[in-house]
Amino acid sequence: MTIQENKIKQNIARIWDVSSETYDSQEGHGIQSEIEREAWKNIFKSLLPSGRLEVLDVGCGTCEIGLLFAEMGHHVTGLDLSDKMLAKAGEKASKKGFDSTFRKGDAEAPPFETGTFDIVVNRHLLWTLPHPDVAVKNWKKVLKKEGALIVIDGVWNDGSLETQARRLVSDFCTLIAERRNPRKGYYSRELDSELPNRHGVPPEKMLEYFKAAKFKNIKDLDLKDITELQKTRMSFRKRIAFKYQYHLIYGEKN
Repeated sequence: MTIQENKIKQNIARIWDVSSETYDSQEGHGIQSEIEREAWKNIFKSLLPSGRLEVLDVGCGTCEIGLLFAEMGHHVTGLDLSDKMLAKAGEKASKKGFDSTFRKGDAEAPPFETGTFDIVVNRHLLWTLPHPDVAVKNWKKVLKKEGALIVIDGVWNDGSLETQARRLVSDFCTLIAERRNPRKGYYSRELDSELPNRHGVPPEKMLEYFKAAKFKNIKDLDLKDITELQKTRMSFRKRIAFKYQYHLIYGEKN
C-alpha cells in the first residue's frame, strides 16, 4: 500500500468512526423492523448451503448484516478499518450471546488464509473502495472451494434531475426539522476523487467485477422489496429521497 493509499484509508476510517454513533439509526443501515429482519434472512437462506457456515462480513461496520447470519446459527467474523464500528459490533454480538469474532483490517485485502470461509458478505461497502475490482478477487481467495460471495450495494445518486430535486427537498426538510446539515460528514471532494464508484455501484458494474474474478452461478437479485419495507418506517422527508437501484449479487468460487 502506498503512502497516499494509506492516507485515504485512514481518512475513511475516521469518517466511519464518527458515523458509528448513529449508524444503526440511519435509514437503510440499521434494520428497523422484525419484518425487514426476516425478509433479509429469507433471502440469505435461499442462497446458502446447509450446515453451520464460516461467514466473513468484510467491511462489517456495526455488523448489522453479519449478525443476521449469526442469528441463523453460523459463525461470523467481522472485519473493518474503524475501531469504533468494531466496538459497536462487538457490543451487539455480546448482548445477543454470539461467539462472533471481530478484527481490524483492510477490506480490500482481508488478512486471512486462502480458503478460510464458506461465505463472504458485505453491504454498502463496494462503493467506498478505491480498488473494488481487486477487492472482489481477494474476497474470492479467502473463500473455500464452492464458497459464495454476496455483495449488496446500490446507486445512491444517478445524477438525474429527479434525484437532485428529491435530495434537495429532503435535505431542506431535514435542515428545518432537525436543525442540522444533513450532508455534514460526507466524503470530501478529494476523497471522492479516489473512489471509482463514489455515487454507488450499478448492478451491471457489480456483475462486471464478479465475471472478471471468474465466479460461477452468478445471480442478480433486485432488492426493491427490501427498500419498500424500509420506507414504511421513514418520515416523508427521508422517504422522498429514498429511491435507489438496490441489488444483491451472488457468485460461487470454482
